[in-house]
Amino acid sequence: MNNIREYLKLSRTGLKGKFLNFTGKSGDHWISIIPSLNVSGYGDTEQDSIKDLEYNLKILCEDLFSLNETQRDLELKKMGWERNKIFKKQYSSAYVDENGVLQNFDSPSQVKKSILEPSSL
Repeated sequence: MNNIREYLKLSRTGLKGKFLNFTGKSGDHWISIIPSLNVSGYGDTEQDSIKDLEYNLKILCEDLFSLNETQRDLELKKMGWERNKIFKKQYSSAYVDENGVLQNFDSPSQVKKSILEPSSL
């Protein structure tokens, strides 16, 4: 799973992509985070944290699409995304360093790493 290349594709109605998602327990709550988008969710259960994460992804999408194209590109660049030179509506992200992400969880060895591929947000 370390070789997974994240991507982001914009359309008129939203975004699609493949993102690394880290889920683990912190205190009494579960946390799910997509570091490359700087989006997270939390809840009493793992499923609640993923549901909250998906909600926050929709908010991010609404915020991005409230910007003009130039502003949207700048915001995505700040998050580490680069526009594909051939397919202008596609972006790719640099490799995510697990050590920086996992240190925020109570039990780093028990953090689950998965792929999240929302069909459209």
